[in-house]
Amino acid sequence: MKIRLIGALVSVAFLILVVFSIPLASFVATVERERLVTALERDAFMLAGHAKETLNTTAGAVLPSLQPFIEEYAIASRARIVVTNAAGLSIASSDPSVLIGTDFTNRPEVVKALTGVPAVGERKSATLGETLVFVAVPVLLGDSVLGVVRLSHPKSHIDNEVRNRVIGIVIAGLFTLLAAVGIAIPLALTIARPISKLTRRTERLADGDFSVRADDATGPPEVRDLSRSFNAMAGRLGLVIENQRHFASAASHQLRTPLTALRLRLEQAQELVPSDASVLADTLDASRAEADRLQEMVEQLLALARLEGGSTATMSVNASEIVRNRIEMWESLAAERGVRISGRIAEHASCAVIDGALEQIVDNYIDNALTVAPEGSDIVVSVVRSENHVVIDVIDAGPGLQPEQRDRAFERFWRGAATTNSAGTGLGLAIVLQLATASGGTAELLPRADGSSGLVARVTFSAR
Repeated sequence: MKIRLIGALVSVAFLILVVFSIPLASFVATVERERLVTALERDAFMLAGHAKETLNTTAGAVLPSLQPFIEEYAIASRARIVVTNAAGLSIASSDPSVLIGTDFTNRPEVVKALTGVPAVGERKSATLGETLVFVAVPVLLGDSVLGVVRLSHPKSHIDNEVRNRVIGIVIAGLFTLLAAVGIAIPLALTIARPISKLTRRTERLADGDFSVRADDATGPPEVRDLSRSFNAMAGRLGLVIENQRHFASAASHQLRTPLTALRLRLEQAQELVPSDASVLADTLDASRAEADRLQEMVEQLLALARLEGGSTATMSVNASEIVRNRIEMWESLAAERGVRISGRIAEHASCAVIDGALEQIVDNYIDNALTVAPEGSDIVVSVVRSENHVVIDVIDAGPGLQPEQRDRAFERFWRGAATTNSAGTGLGLAIVLQLATASGGTAELLPRADGSSGLVARVTFSAR
């Protein structure tokens, strides 16, 4: 959890940096390019001011003061500088390869500046074989154009300057991300530790340990509030469950003794009844059967109470072997009732269940199926293993159940119409559900896939 939280915080920081840095980098690149071009234009006008005196007083002659000034600026700015007279002929240049008197009227920016309009832009230079960024400004004296000052940079120089600025932003972003990671780790640990502890306690509560309590004295305020709510819930839930267990156990134990005594008295009474008193004998028989059913119900209630308070540790068992054994055990009883019982069982299917759960579930399912199966019908028990699960089905040919009846079948004491007059207690499927849930599995009743009458009693466990 800690790693996921750290990852989430870092991802958020990275996303924020990306969202803001990309437009920021684009904006900075545009501003830096415009700044460099503006600086060229500013310097060009400054040089034009120096060149005006030369062009005005010497009619194109080169004064010694202009060339050193141009060269000094060129060294500082790495720009190429050319000054022309009104005819477009060079009178000074920072490039030694440009001779005095070279005609620049074939340069469109110079031609435009000679009309008195500054020219700013970029073009491909045939001389240099690369793209130039240029600024050409007129040297004005009143309305007269005395000449032109042109400053130019290879576009690659401008691009390098812009790239350096963007790289600076990227580096700053990386340092910000590192700082975010440095903040995220202790922040995540501060949040995750109490949440992880609370998660472990929640798992213990889910396993049936109602004495577990969360630490509500440390961690962020929200986590402390959640821990206090958890403690209150665990306390109330533990009290309710414990009271329920005590009641079920105590009631079952209290009922067991008088029921046993009642059964014994009924047996004694039956022995004392004359053989010709058939009505009284039948009444005593029915009473003893009801006492037996009530005693079985008490035993099953005790079994449920033990399940609710018992261990939920699972073990790996071979479902195929267990189901084969249960089929063999039930075959003789099924034959007495004129019902055939068979299996479609995977060669080996291991699953995770609590000790003894699978045997009880299969027995309950087969017992229910025998109760409703018509004479001459078949009960099929199948075991299918998939990659993650083992599915056990008990399929009968009985009358089946309606969807609303299937939903209620696992409720305690619920009995369907087909079993209302039988000796059942209505607790068998409740025990099945409790055993399946305690084993981490599921129990359900389904209609037959082929649409025929009957029911599919299914239990699903995790494969091992």
